[in-house]
Amino acid sequence: MNKKLIMTQFKREIWENKVSFIYTPIFVTLLILVIASCAALYSKGVINGNGMHFNFSSNNEHQEAGVIVDGQSPQSQLHGPDDKQARQHFDIQTVVSKDPSVFNGMVMGIMYANCALLYLVFSIVMSAYSLRCLFDDRKNKDILFWRSMPVSETVNVLVKVGMVLLVIPLIMLALNVIITLLVFLSGLILFGVKGIPFSDLISSVVHGGSLYIPFQIFYELLFSLLMSLPIIGFAFFSSAYAKKTPFFIFASPALLALLDKILNSLFGIDIGVIDLFALYGRALATTSAAFTLREAFVFQANMIIPLIVCIVIGSLFFAGSIWLRNNRYEI
Repeated sequence: MNKKLIMTQFKREIWENKVSFIYTPIFVTLLILVIASCAALYSKGVINGNGMHFNFSSNNEHQEAGVIVDGQSPQSQLHGPDDKQARQHFDIQTVVSKDPSVFNGMVMGIMYANCALLYLVFSIVMSAYSLRCLFDDRKNKDILFWRSMPVSETVNVLVKVGMVLLVIPLIMLALNVIITLLVFLSGLILFGVKGIPFSDLISSVVHGGSLYIPFQIFYELLFSLLMSLPIIGFAFFSSAYAKKTPFFIFASPALLALLDKILNSLFGIDIGVIDLFALYGRALATTSAAFTLREAFVFQANMIIPLIVCIVIGSLFFAGSIWLRNNRYEI
């Protein structure tokens, strides 16, 4: 297969979805940089390995807002005046001058805050894209144009799959690396002017590990996407199959689960849908560390079979999508 042709297909997908795949994530990263600047320079905010938050006044009451990443999941928090954490703000420069190792926590915290919001953005982007990409081609009759081009439907579908499984993680990796380097270099200048030795700051980041965390998150994101292949694959299949609204096809397993629950409760009949969902839930629970920030993920032997099964099921859905593209593309 011509590599140039495949790259052209990727460029086309990125161009057609540049707002959701490129502009919005960049805007999020710029927003995090603005919030971090406010927290560090103007509001005596707290920036550490758990994220960042800053202080402001609203209706003559003290408030504190920011992006906090705990050990389980990223979340946006707003603390009222009675919250103890809202009263425990301090001057970052003073703290770093006393303990340069805090600098690593600051770099990591800003990166985690950026990553938390990117997770949210890309979750929405991935869901919308997976459900509409194949459906829109048929609805807008674009599929007729691409059928006239020297590109097979297999390539078309796999390129769209690659947008979810490869392009999204790479964009997140790039933005996490960029914001990490920007914060690191800005911190060197800011604290260096205050007389804190560069060697202490560099040593803090090198030994603290904040420079490699974006790559760790990239690896975890790739793994979590592979474990999510049954869901992603079914979304693609729904997009290729639906004649009106892909979401109704995608939601059909939930309706089957409800039917299974009703039949089991009223007549004692078990059609196995809930059991299947529970089995998949246990597989995800086994690899739950790959889905959360600030929790180290280590691949273990008991994850091999669930991973293979998820890849196989997702691949079957993708194969079904390709078959539908080749054999039934009208709406």
